[in-house]
Amino acid sequence: MSVNILILVGTGDGLQLAKELGCRAEFKVHIFVDKRSRIRSSLKVAREISSLRNEEFFHRFLAENGIEALIDASHPFDKESTELCKRVSKFADIKLTHFIRPPWTPTTDDNWTRVQTMDEAAKKIVDGSNVFIATGRSGLEKFSKLTSSKFFIRRLGKVKMHCPLDNGKFIYGDPPFSLKDEISLFRSLKIDTLIIKNVGGEGSFAKVEAARAMNIAVILIERPQKSWANGIDTIPGIFKWVDHNL
Repeated sequence: MSVNILILVGTGDGLQLAKELGCRAEFKVHIFVDKRSRIRSSLKVAREISSLRNEEFFHRFLAENGIEALIDASHPFDKESTELCKRVSKFADIKLTHFIRPPWTPTTDDNWTRVQTMDEAAKKIVDGSNVFIATGRSGLEKFSKLTSSKFFIRRLGKVKMHCPLDNGKFIYGDPPFSLKDEISLFRSLKIDTLIIKNVGGEGSFAKVEAARAMNIAVILIERPQKSWANGIDTIPGIFKWVDHNL
């Protein structure tokens, strides 16, 4: 009889984990996907992660599907889902582990300033800068008073929207973005400052490499603190945990 496992998928790495674990006959894998990460899956998706905010539904799903283990592979910046998993798994008395890909680390060729919030990021911008923001739409109001700088904000997809910054412009496109593409874009916009979140992984790393190659200053927003006790940062590590605990 197979063991039922629920995986919260917030990154491509988490999706790969679900695919590999789902290939093992002794497990039945259920996945909830974070659509904000624009993940596309050929796997059967049970629901979107946002639905788990309803804890009553979360408890009911675990019970109705006989879930015996929960793997939190949510986005590194999705603190809410991680804390929710801790509460619900404890109440339901099921196994829980957290899968988190390692953060990016600087080399001697990088020019990084680390901050914790968008407010802090705004304070680090030099007057007159050409700033590329790759953190999404949320928090753009923090830059509204920086009228001497220009802001270019990455928007995924082609649906046109009004930019909330008078001195800002949305730059539309679809991933993946290559190193060549990012260098060409940054050069055309005369970017001297890049604001990003430390999401880690390879999918978004091209812009970090481009900034390194062009000596662009990077304002890096660090991940929120998550209070887990057993975070695992590799797929083989998760497999070992599964084999030991289930």
